[in-house]
Amino acid sequence: GWIDPAYAYDDAEEIVRSLREAGGEAASAADTIEAKSPTSVKVALESLRRVRGLTLEDALDQEYRVGLRCLAGPDFREGIRAQVVDKDRNPQWKPANLADVQASDVEGYFAPLGERELGLAALGAKTT
Repeated sequence: GWIDPAYAYDDAEEIVRSLREAGGEAASAADTIEAKSPTSVKVALESLRRVRGLTLEDALDQEYRVGLRCLAGPDFREGIRAQVVDKDRNPQWKPANLADVQASDVEGYFAPLGERELGLAALGAKTT
């Protein structure tokens, strides 16, 4: 009963707050979210919200854009360092918490790639 109400928010901090208030298993979900890259959490939430109503081709184009930007970001390398290389399981995310992730940072993950675009939506438009 706690899942739908907690995840109805469009703000990651509100989702975590709601999960904490629900307690029990929901609070454990909040712990899991807070252990992840704050930027990745916000980008993933925004990606899920944006994909509503998109065609499959548009959704895949968006996912490609976001994926390339995640691979280039510092948290991807830091996560690998913490889990695989040093195995200290103590990533130092930048920024370190959800509140410090700026909307403009999240928006940048969705910006067009120019010539590097996957272009599935454009291909689909040409064939119809």
